[in-house]
Amino acid sequence: MSYIDEKIEALIHAVKESTEYKEYQRVRNLVHLEPEKEKAIHEFRRRNFELHRQRDVDLYSEMDRLEKEFAPLRAEPYVNEYLAAELAVCRMVQRINYRLMEEIEFDLGFE
Repeated sequence: MSYIDEKIEALIHAVKESTEYKEYQRVRNLVHLEPEKEKAIHEFRRRNFELHRQRDVDLYSEMDRLEKEFAPLRAEPYVNEYLAAELAVCRMVQRINYRLMEEIEFDLGFE
């Protein structure tokens, strides 16, 4: 195994041992026990993602509409915990990626 591969393995281990990841797994397992709730969460996430990719849309109004539509789901036990835990893990991975790109001199060809 190369030096880089060893460090990648160590990083993976560190992520999996983090408080954020452990909380995400805990709540994910609870949500996974309720397939209909899990399906509804995935639908909410999918529609939220698609909404943020659209152009020429009143994002504030559309987000408000989406939040109102899914308010009953968000009131269900573990749903907001799951979404918050997922976001925390995503932000951790983003920080790792941003840090790599900040520290590594890599010519992307943009000026």
